[in-house]
Amino acid sequence: MATNATPDWRALFDAAVEKDGAVRVAARLGYNNHTLVSRIANGHVPGSGKFQQRVIDRYFVVAECPATEREQPRSECRRLSRGAAPTHNPLSMRIWKTCQRCPHKPEVE
Repeated sequence: MATNATPDWRALFDAAVEKDGAVRVAARLGYNNHTLVSRIANGHVPGSGKFQQRVIDRYFVVAECPATEREQPRSECRRLSRGAAPTHNPLSMRIWKTCQRCPHKPEVE
């Protein structure tokens, strides 16, 4: 259902490293040590598929989420759309229903 092309992880990554530095990017990606991030940034090591997915999840932002009408990180988009229907909360249910038919909804892997 996703109509958007996969974002270029490398462009997102390079922009993040230039803006925030390797230490902050490593922390945001969930790495304790910035060495791996620095080596990838300098082209010494290619980013694995898992690393690329982390970059997209943390740094790709849907400009305006139809459900929340705000910017939404891709990881939050994935969490909301793939989660179980929140039958206990009417507002959460409205957001979840909108996510199910959203053009930005990530494809199931």
